[in-house]
Amino acid sequence: MCTPNQRCDSSPLTFETMLTDPMIRLMMDSDGVSVAEITGLLHQARAAVAQRAPMQFALAR
Repeated sequence: MCTPNQRCDSSPLTFETMLTDPMIRLMMDSDGVSVAEITGLLHQARAAVAQRAPMQFALAR
């Protein structure tokens, strides 16, 4: 038996597996969002995060 904080299946949690989940697909269909739209948004978000400069800070001594 799985607890709420455990994954009960052995598949890795990736965007690809998430987009094949029946509940996710039902929500996407209900919202009128296609896999292509979500995939494009995720690629844009990944590029935006990759362009950020690493945060630099000094620890107080």
